[in-house]
Amino acid sequence: MNAKRLVGIAVLGIAAGLTAFANSGKILLMNDEWTLSDTGFSTGADAGQFARNIGSWATGGSTGNFLAYSTNFGLTGSGLSSTMTSAGHSWTVGTATTFNLPTLSSYNAIFLSGNAADNQVLINYVNAGGTVILEGGTGWAGSAAEAAQWNTFLNAFGLGFGSSYNGVEGNIAISNPHTLFQGVNSLYQNNGNDALDINISDPNAKVLASLDGHGLYAVYEQQNRNVPDASNTLALLSGAIVGVLFLRRRYFA
Repeated sequence: MNAKRLVGIAVLGIAAGLTAFANSGKILLMNDEWTLSDTGFSTGADAGQFARNIGSWATGGSTGNFLAYSTNFGLTGSGLSSTMTSAGHSWTVGTATTFNLPTLSSYNAIFLSGNAADNQVLINYVNAGGTVILEGGTGWAGSAAEAAQWNTFLNAFGLGFGSSYNGVEGNIAISNPHTLFQGVNSLYQNNGNDALDINISDPNAKVLASLDGHGLYAVYEQQNRNVPDASNTLALLSGAIVGVLFLRRRYFA
């Protein structure tokens, strides 16, 4: 094998390995779009705290670059926008952005509600480490069509939308220790699609909050990933560089 090609393969392998350690895609599935709407912010529920928690969860506690790829009121309101920007996040709203992996990869999280999007692009985005927040219950094209619009994407990660609207309405009490619900006592919803865990044997997908058998909020997030801390990552990278230099010296000496 050509020595330059061998070294190139080694470098690519190192990069791929480090990327695999670093990336951990996530999905937050919300049964309804009213939760983060201006109405959701005005009902006395904890939409603001929930939105801040989503931002922190999506970025691992730092500030991020977020795209709300939607024209639906569930994501276009002033309450959500001001909450995200006040928390230090960049918040872009609209569907003018080219919806492909290279473009989406510049965003830490993609928020979706109503407007259709390429399910395979979303699968690739999450597999590449991106976070998707998806709202149901918009009423666009009816409950079954709305569920079908997203279930190719969701089913790839053990989640799904129910094909009927659930009739759940009002400020619903939330009691779950997950970081998404810290400081959140209730959230508003109005007749959404059930958030489903379609593979209960998969620990990465789970329903976090429900009411009378209706899943309200579900997540996909990889459990017990062996992600090295900074010192271990540095040691791994240093060792890899030494290996590449050895290959170069052996084949170019």
